[in-house]
This record gives sequence, structure tokens and C-alpha cells, in this order.
Amino acid sequence: MNFTLDETLDELWRLSTHLVWQMRLDQQKAFAGLGISPMQAFALMCISEGIDQPSSLAFVMDASPPGVSQLLTGLEERGLVRRELDASDKRKVRILLTEPGKDFLGQMREHWRAVSRERFARLSQEELSMLIGSYRKLIDASPGKGMTSYEQVVEP
Repeated sequence: MNFTLDETLDELWRLSTHLVWQMRLDQQKAFAGLGISPMQAFALMCISEGIDQPSSLAFVMDASPPGVSQLLTGLEERGLVRRELDASDKRKVRILLTEPGKDFLGQMREHWRAVSRERFARLSQEELSMLIGSYRKLIDASPGKGMTSYEQVVEP
């Protein structure tokens, strides 16, 4: 089947919209037993991958600073993260994952795997490898320079 670029983009939009919604439902299912929302799970993942400033987290999550502060308060009350003043600039607050937070990420990963196995078992190992490569290309903001790290996030 030959598609023009616009027809291909239309089909990708349709399919990705459905897939994103299904995966969001999968996340809710995976994390509900842990008492955590997909947004809280994403915040923990971002923090574990190097985002340590509330303002950077708000930027990546496309959320308001007060909303991120409230989200962090909930994670802090559960002992998963802690906030501390930046040693080099006392005006800045850093977000750090606690040891229980690191353990919790492992639990999140196991719950996600349990929910995702059925969906991804439909793909061959070759298809999974191609999917990972495609995701990396789509996420990469600077082609040819490797995947963009959360640590490189700069506020606008």
C-alpha cells in the first residue's frame, strides 16, 4: 500500500492516539495497586533519570509549578523523594529519590511488566527491537547525537 506522507501522518496520528490512550489505561492499571497515578510515576522516573529541579520537572511534565509542588509533596509524604537546598546555590531546591523511592521504582517496573507483557508479547523480538529504535529516533531532539537525556533539559 502506497501512502503519501500526509496520509501516513494521518494514519500514525489515528493509531498513536489510540495506542497512547490504551497505554495510559495500562499505566493506571499497573500503578493503581501501588496507590500512585501515572503522573506521579512519570515524575519518579524523571527524577531517577536526572531531573532534580522542580522547575525542570514542571517543564518536562508540562505542568504548573504549584501542581508539581503538590505532586512532590505527596511523593515526599510517602517517603519516596526528598527536597533539599542545592549546596552550590541556596536559592534552588533539589529533588532526590530516597532509598525507599528507588525500591518503589523497582515495584513500579514489575507492575508495569505484568500489565504490559500481554500487549508486547504480540511482537517478535525483531519487531520489539525496531520499535525501540523507532522510539529513540522519535524522542531524539538532535539527530545523529544520540538520545536526548533528561539531564539536558533546559527551561525555555
